[in-house]
Amino acid sequence: MVRTFKQILFLAAATLPVISAGGCFDSATSPFSTDDWAYCQKIPSESHEMYLYYTPLNDTVLLGFHALQDADGWTALGINGNGGMKGATFVIVRQDDDGTFVAEDRFAMGYEMPTMDEQQDVKLLFAEQDANGQTAWGVAIPQNSCDESGNDYEILSRFTDILWAVGSSHDFSYHTKRGQFQANLLESPQEPASTDGLSSIELRMPNVLVVMGEGGEDETNPYICSYFDLNEIAADGGFTPEDTLYATRFSPVLNPDSKHYVHHMILYACDADIESVEHLQVIPECTAMPEGCLEMKWPWAVGGKDFVFPDNVGLPVDGGGSRFLILQTHYYNPSLDEGVVDDSGVKIYFTTEPKEQEAAVLTLVGAVNSWQRGPLPAGRERVSISFATPSECTQNWTEPLNILGVGHHEHIRGVRQEINIVRDGVNLGNIRPEVYYDFKHQSMGAPVPALRQLLPGDQITQICDYDTSSDTEDVEFGEYTHQEMCYTAIYYYPRQETNEFGAMPVWFDASICSQPANTTDFQALDLSLCAESVYSNVPAFFGFEDQVQESFDLLTVCNNAALFGELLTEIPYLCPETGCAAEICTAEEIAMYAAGMCNNFCKDVGVSQYPNVSDTEPYEYGNWACNPSYYPNPSIPDAPECQAKGIDSLESIKVGDIVLKDVSTATATTDDSNDATSDETTDTDSTGEVEADPTETENNDNSSSSKIPLVPASILMFSPIIIALVVF
Repeated sequence: MVRTFKQILFLAAATLPVISAGGCFDSATSPFSTDDWAYCQKIPSESHEMYLYYTPLNDTVLLGFHALQDADGWTALGINGNGGMKGATFVIVRQDDDGTFVAEDRFAMGYEMPTMDEQQDVKLLFAEQDANGQTAWGVAIPQNSCDESGNDYEILSRFTDILWAVGSSHDFSYHTKRGQFQANLLESPQEPASTDGLSSIELRMPNVLVVMGEGGEDETNPYICSYFDLNEIAADGGFTPEDTLYATRFSPVLNPDSKHYVHHMILYACDADIESVEHLQVIPECTAMPEGCLEMKWPWAVGGKDFVFPDNVGLPVDGGGSRFLILQTHYYNPSLDEGVVDDSGVKIYFTTEPKEQEAAVLTLVGAVNSWQRGPLPAGRERVSISFATPSECTQNWTEPLNILGVGHHEHIRGVRQEINIVRDGVNLGNIRPEVYYDFKHQSMGAPVPALRQLLPGDQITQICDYDTSSDTEDVEFGEYTHQEMCYTAIYYYPRQETNEFGAMPVWFDASICSQPANTTDFQALDLSLCAESVYSNVPAFFGFEDQVQESFDLLTVCNNAALFGELLTEIPYLCPETGCAAEICTAEEIAMYAAGMCNNFCKDVGVSQYPNVSDTEPYEYGNWACNPSYYPNPSIPDAPECQAKGIDSLESIKVGDIVLKDVSTATATTDDSNDATSDETTDTDSTGEVEADPTETENNDNSSSSKIPLVPASILMFSPIIIALVVF
């Protein structure tokens, strides 16, 4: 039986139309009827007056598009997990050769012509176009197609990036205009949060010259930092030095002349006892953050937009009595352009009144340098690494975490990242869907509804995938763009004591635990090679051999405490606390003490010590935030099977016919504001089919590097902290 819209209207989320902007359901211009369409949202654009109409049903969604003018050819709406073109799925509406309108289900895995999906999951309900380029159409799509190719996004109750594009003809080719905005296709539109009446301060780089500082390693990737003294800012900022600032919104501030060089900015708070620094003091080489300035407050990267906290939530910018903030800016200048000066930064909207909940940034650091993990093998189309935080680590959370945003970060070889949550032995799936990671569109995405809250005892598994097929040499992990990372930043509340989980490799060669000693003296005592190694060469075993002029053994250290006082402070368990039987330790006593240390070392990483050889396989990785730090790699149950919603319902859906109205005399209300929810570009070169250089950003409004792309959405990138090294 064919169901009309009115027969199934009760399945929609609302039976009354909700309008988010003037022009929606306008009787003079809109052909869309409130009888058939539940919601309307204006599409931000400087070039076109356009509207999105939609109606959520129980297992499908009706999508409607209306452009009042200048949409003479094909038009498209797309859905993506990051606001860029990679991994986006599109509905293209155009006329075929005989003039009949068709709707096509396409997807793009790169900056190229979107490909026709083998599984067509769209039904055209109507389409009209007049001589002035007024275009209106409606389609029905399933809420979850379970497309075998994995290219489609499930439509959930969350804000997602919607892409739009228009072409100059009905031959599907390069677009003439494109843009993006956000919408929740299962709920009513929401007006953007207003900044009226909010207090704010701006922290901007003090016109720094974009060049690598002394000690840097890569001229194309300068890292520069600037300090900001809140006491100096207080008077003009409308607060006192004694006030705590609770951020309610972070907004990037980009210099239009130099924004193309800004790859990421990270704001940190410094410890309260930081001294000997000044307001606007610049650190010309700042790949490694200065000691005491490691508490992340705001992560951003190219294309990122405002981040707005809920009304009852604030992020304390200067928590713990901190006086100084520091902004780290990573510039990317592959052509080594000279004379580039930048004053980009961040605008912080704040209140001095405490909020009901305090937010923080939780980071997952799977791999950011070569210390953590070995290189990625070259010449592979897909290389995958994973990092699991077991339930024992999150059990210490005092209460559930409410997730506000999740940001993935890899470099130019990154193709995908997932954060899977396992609860009570059940894999609940990926917290934030992103079919294809895009280095140029690293967004802070909303979590899926089922995982808006993480519970104490949840297991968190980070999975990062890479494509090294173009590399002839293995790829190291590191802070520079030509290296790689596996990193995630998550805004959440309420704030917890531990805000960073990081992968930690076994710090010594655990194979020496199960091997017998090499020398006769240690063999006579039936000791392991581990005990012999600790005893014979302390700097080599503990990894600081390059910091001393010559090696020394453990007996020398323990019998010369005054000489090695600093070392014994750093490693207090290195010698027996109570001394030896005689005041001067014997070689045998220290050898047996070394065996005792090794027993603990080996046990910590899952290995027994010779002569016990019952366990010879060490744990692969540990986590520096967990206690114990090393553990068996947690198993990851299979993800839940995809449950299709709406495929069988498409054919039965119909809506009323529409009639285009004469809008030739209507005044177009184009949006010339700087709305942070939208980006739009005009492409001046429509000939290029070459894939965009992944090392270039798309901040340039004249970019023509894609075939029919849509533009950057919001992104927030982040830099991890590892032994005082902030790398990004």
